[in-house]
Amino acid sequence: MGLSIQTTPAKISIETVNCKIERKSEMARLELKQKPPVVNIKTELPRVLIDQYECFAEEGLKNNYDLLKEQSGYAYRHVMEYIARVAQDGDAMAKIGRKANIMIDIAQRNSVTTHEFGMVTMPMARPKIDYVGGTVEFDPEPINDIGMRNGVIGTYIPPHTEFNYTPGKVYTKMESYGSIEIKYTGNNVDNYI
Repeated sequence: MGLSIQTTPAKISIETVNCKIERKSEMARLELKQKPPVVNIKTELPRVLIDQYECFAEEGLKNNYDLLKEQSGYAYRHVMEYIARVAQDGDAMAKIGRKANIMIDIAQRNSVTTHEFGMVTMPMARPKIDYVGGTVEFDPEPINDIGMRNGVIGTYIPPHTEFNYTPGKVYTKMESYGSIEIKYTGNNVDNYI
């Protein structure tokens, strides 16, 4: 006698999706904008003016105007001296009766040349020293923005947090059901006597 037993196991498939929590956060921020202070500085460099004209003029180095003025004064003085000498000579000749040798005295005086000697020294005048300029002007630029204090604007950005929750899931599916199959496979009967 033959018996055949055949079994099929039950199969269940399980698929799971894990739950998730996502979080994004931004920290609080303080943004500062600063306008740097601006100071406009205008400077004029000092200049030293040195006038050495008096020193050079004492040595004879003069400009054209002063040279002409000096020479014209010198010529005027000599012309006046000549006129005075001629007038004196005329007055002396008018009195010729008193002194007989007046013409000899005039000739003798005019024949001798007299030279003027002077002592030349280094210039005694000092140069004139003056200065101009040497100024510094400060001009700070004003801050006209109402929100600015000491040139700084502050903006506060609060913290921000975002949550995203994905729930977990479980999927079940019956792949195959369990079964038992019993068959009789024999075709003969055994008899014992």
